Amino acid sequence: MTSSEPGPEVVDLVVVGAGMGGLATAVTAADAGLTTVLLEAGEKVGGAAAYSGVQVWVGANHVGRERGIEDSLEDALAYVRWAARQDLASLDEDRTREWLSGAAEAAEYFERTGVITWDLVPDYPDYYYPDAPGAAVTGRYLTSSPYDGRLLGDDLDLLLVSPHFPVGITYGEMFAWGGMSSRTEWDLDLVARRRAQHVLTFGTGIVAPFFRAVLERGVPVLLQHRVASVARQGDLLAVTATTPAGTWTVLARDVVVATGAHDWSEELMVELTGITPENGGTVVPPSVRGDARDLLAGLGATIATLPAWAAPVLPGYRLSEPSFPGDTGYRACFEHCLPHTVIVDAEGRRFADDSFHPAIVRGVLATDPPRFPVFLVWDSQHHAKYGLGATPPGGDYPEGLVCRADSLEELGQLLGIDGGTLRGTVEGYNAGAAEGEDPELGRGSNLSVRRFRGDGNQRPNPCVGPLDRPPFFGMRLRLLSTGIAASGVVAGRAGRLLDRDGAEVPGVHVVGEASARAAAGVGYNSGYSLSRAMAYGYLAVRDICSRRTESGILTTMTPR
Repeated sequence: MTSSEPGPEVVDLVVVGAGMGGLATAVTAADAGLTTVLLEAGEKVGGAAAYSGVQVWVGANHVGRERGIEDSLEDALAYVRWAARQDLASLDEDRTREWLSGAAEAAEYFERTGVITWDLVPDYPDYYYPDAPGAAVTGRYLTSSPYDGRLLGDDLDLLLVSPHFPVGITYGEMFAWGGMSSRTEWDLDLVARRRAQHVLTFGTGIVAPFFRAVLERGVPVLLQHRVASVARQGDLLAVTATTPAGTWTVLARDVVVATGAHDWSEELMVELTGITPENGGTVVPPSVRGDARDLLAGLGATIATLPAWAAPVLPGYRLSEPSFPGDTGYRACFEHCLPHTVIVDAEGRRFADDSFHPAIVRGVLATDPPRFPVFLVWDSQHHAKYGLGATPPGGDYPEGLVCRADSLEELGQLLGIDGGTLRGTVEGYNAGAAEGEDPELGRGSNLSVRRFRGDGNQRPNPCVGPLDRPPFFGMRLRLLSTGIAASGVVAGRAGRLLDRDGAEVPGVHVVGEASARAAAGVGYNSGYSLSRAMAYGYLAVRDICSRRTESGILTTMTPR
């Protein structure tokens, strides 16, 4: 498998994009006996999925059922509907039902066929449990069991490795040690041994087994093949890609586009979210550029757009110096969920539950104009206990990233906000924070945040603690996109591409974040995105096979 070997002149299927959706499509297609080529724009495999925390949200999944957890697709549907309640017109319930049933079926299929061994993220509730109808206290978040990367041999080097999550350890271990940010409590010797043994978890740990399954099935994976167009050529589709060697074209009977969201297109980010380059960025690899929009334009594709606040971006920052080859410097700031910190606007005032990123995003982007700039402020307790990203607790922050001052008034001046207002905001917050409460904005009220991103060793609330010990620290935050789009190409049943008139475009499917989020609407829960990508990669191939059977071309899913 190399990035330069040519694919067959005519194939049954071309898959565009080697993230979660593309890999799931390629595996399913190979099992169905379809001659398949997988094209990837980047130098490595995995897309946004590889950089993720790999929570695959699947209602009524087989893993939970086998462990005695009660759930149903109707409860999952009720939850998705409630999560999208702010704009129910954005939700297409036919697509929602298709996604939910397809995700449960696909998850079981991929385990039954030996692609992956699933595990559950332990004791992790839906975002809106217990408030939402149909919400589950646990059992819906699938993740990969630890995967031995050595099984990939030399191809391990072609895998993207997440800089955002502690690859090598499991959710269960991380929770037992106090949470994602309680690094002083982690078994660092175990972490080092796991990494030396190439034990893969989190996003890299789900991409690896799917990648290996693709290779084992003999599917050519052509890297640095960025598809520029898909055009009709008689009864076939001509897929044209740019490569280091020039232009390359393959003919296919069907095409599945799984190119992901528009994170690395500054033009699309400004147009669709209002986040300008100085206020934004992304935590996904640079190959995720919104290509589906342009490459399908010639087939009549249209774009559906959600409000900017419906895109689940994350507070974060950018390092001035890269930490590894290919590092973009962008880092999600999970430390905003921890005690002894708040987020304020340019006036020095809080505006949302600043431990819960969907609330922060809505608070910033639902105003006109957006509420930029925003700042993270914390005290010496936070610094001593948690650090920041790669900076260890009590360590020196990267030069130029963080301001430090002996008083909140002085910190405000350094950040360019009113110091007196900032002091008043913090004093108001501190009044309840000592008791683990935030009566004004409800910081730490979300159970999933307390469980995943809070400090499990902090009582009574893992997300709440006063800011009352100088020196004080602050930095300007960016809102970093996560490979989950506010817009996408309009698709119908099983991901079939729809043209400007709403008619199906024969032979073309769009899956994952390349497609509009009609199945979820404006609602969001962690794990929706990977679940949709996996489900629709699987469903698209099932649909292709069904159509071919109806046309007299026998195609049968044959697990290997």
